[in-house]
Amino acid sequence: MNSASCKNCNQPLIGKFCHNCGEKVVEKTDFSLKTLFHQLVDGLFNIDSKVYQTFIYLLFKPGKLTTNYLDGIRKPFMKPIQVFLISNVLFFLLLTQADILRIPAKYYFNSGRGLNIETKLLQTESTQAELLQAYDGLSANLSKSIVIIIVPVLALVFWILFYKNHFLFGMHLIFAMHYLSFFFISCLLAISVVSLGNRAVQVFIVLVNFIYLFFALKHVYKSKQAMVFFKALVILLAFVGITALYREFISYLSYKLV
Repeated sequence: MNSASCKNCNQPLIGKFCHNCGEKVVEKTDFSLKTLFHQLVDGLFNIDSKVYQTFIYLLFKPGKLTTNYLDGIRKPFMKPIQVFLISNVLFFLLLTQADILRIPAKYYFNSGRGLNIETKLLQTESTQAELLQAYDGLSANLSKSIVIIIVPVLALVFWILFYKNHFLFGMHLIFAMHYLSFFFISCLLAISVVSLGNRAVQVFIVLVNFIYLFFALKHVYKSKQAMVFFKALVILLAFVGITALYREFISYLSYKLV
């Protein structure tokens, strides 16, 4: 099944691999059960290894995953968008009742925002209970689906605070994805102290994220310790504000679309 030219890029072949695109020459042994089994096992273990390695770095080596990616050390790790998506999925699957990124109907509809609920009930031809249920379902789905819009906003904060580092905006995006991924995981870890009450959970999340930001910023942007401390505090406050705005946006959009 060998050929004189690569089936992928039509370049002349020398040996078992194309010198131009790296494509392997197709051989009969590629379709043997032994080869297919080896590929399956190798694929599974490579994926597991990457996931394990990536999340160890994400959780316990603040900023190192970002600097590795920026320095071109990428093969042992998952791509930033993959890390973000997996963290996002885990967050929303395991914390189905979490309202961090949306405002529940029982609070939103009784918040004095001037919502014309009577008109909405007439438009939807539903009862108030049905309207609230529909709103909760839609807002929960929306908050999961478009949470990635927080990433460029957070990256903009990094760009403003660290403009002297002359990072490309895309570099800040990478760090923003990694940090937001850590935020999701830290919220999951907060379950371990949930028995102490909501206030304790909030304090836990804030403290863990501040400490993480401090070391991550120091590693990624190579700034002085005092300046990093100040900027970590600013970023955390900005992130709280961004999250609050996102909650309002999701809730308003859900109310309009329901």
